[in-house]
Amino acid sequence: MDFESFRTVAEIAVGLTGFVGIMVVLQRRMGGYPRVLLLTFLQLTLGAAFFALLPDFLSDLLAPDAMWRVATGTFGLYHLAIFVQHQWKRRPVWTYGPVQTLVTLASVPVIGLKLIVGLGLLLPHAYSIHFLGLLWLLGTACYGFVLILFSDDDPQAES
Repeated sequence: MDFESFRTVAEIAVGLTGFVGIMVVLQRRMGGYPRVLLLTFLQLTLGAAFFALLPDFLSDLLAPDAMWRVATGTFGLYHLAIFVQHQWKRRPVWTYGPVQTLVTLASVPVIGLKLIVGLGLLLPHAYSIHFLGLLWLLGTACYGFVLILFSDDDPQAES
């Protein structure tokens, strides 16, 4: 099985993490950014990098169906943990702006699809669901990057 597109996602995620790391160091003088935003951003980008590489690693150890169940199921659990942790530390979802609300609520079916693959259902679509999950994490991280980039007026302001 070819995992080249997954490797590309991993490279983009690591590059984005590094770029934001540089921005954080430069902005440190201005008081920094909200900790929950930075933590979530790192969880998204580093998680995307890790889970982009996991199927290739597991493909040598497990049969294809087991590999997809483990890789995508653990990916779903990881994404769910980020989601719950982020919601726990932020204000209620109904108080978000419209874009943040859409991003947050649209994460639920993406997480659900990954967990369903982990349960052994939708296995013929596991590659696509896993890739969708990677793109979702990377896209959400890009949204966080934009929030960081444009929070120069008050870095401590919650977005």
